[in-house]
Amino acid sequence: MEEKNNIYIEKVKVNTILYNGDLVDIELPQQHIIGNSRVLELDFKKKYAKILPPIYKNQRIKLHNNEKINIRVYNKGSNVMIKSYILDISKDHILIYLPAYCYKIQKRIFFRIPIIRNGILFDEENNKLIPFETRDFSAGGIQIAVKEVLDNKEYLLKSLALDEDFILNEIKTQVVRYIDENIFGEKLYGLKFLNLDYELEKNIVRYVNLYTIKAKHPNQGE
Repeated sequence: MEEKNNIYIEKVKVNTILYNGDLVDIELPQQHIIGNSRVLELDFKKKYAKILPPIYKNQRIKLHNNEKINIRVYNKGSNVMIKSYILDISKDHILIYLPAYCYKIQKRIFFRIPIIRNGILFDEENNKLIPFETRDFSAGGIQIAVKEVLDNKEYLLKSLALDEDFILNEIKTQVVRYIDENIFGEKLYGLKFLNLDYELEKNIVRYVNLYTIKAKHPNQGE
């Protein structure tokens, strides 16, 4: 296992991660989108896999032979990436290259993105709503700027709209550290999420991955 920018990455064999019938995300760096697909067939000796044509926003994604893709698998809470490319395209399936190894990000360690969004915390003990603004975000937690002084305790995340169709609410958080005070008098705190279920955690990881792709291609359209 190696450490890259405080992210622990383990190189593992693909045949221990990927199975027939698995639901997977297909990340297309050149198109900066992530689609949904399913594994139809695996041949580890011949190094290929058949998958369903990936779908994005209820539409089939237009693909090209030799186009680079990343297959994202969520394995027991870990984020696994398989680097691949397209071998052949047909009406009912896509043939992709299947490498021997993939990369597994250690469980409970998440990529963090700088992002500014407005949200609301609820202090249940004092029956008080506290507005805040994010400074960075990951599936593990958030860094926020807030005018209030927060105690080292749990707060309920009432609302945080990442996008119009992706809103986090009713999530327990814990203040884990006080960071600093900025020039506007706002306090910066680090909070961790406490009660994310598997599906929500996976959706947040997908959101962070997609945000990262789009940040690398700012001049490309939707």
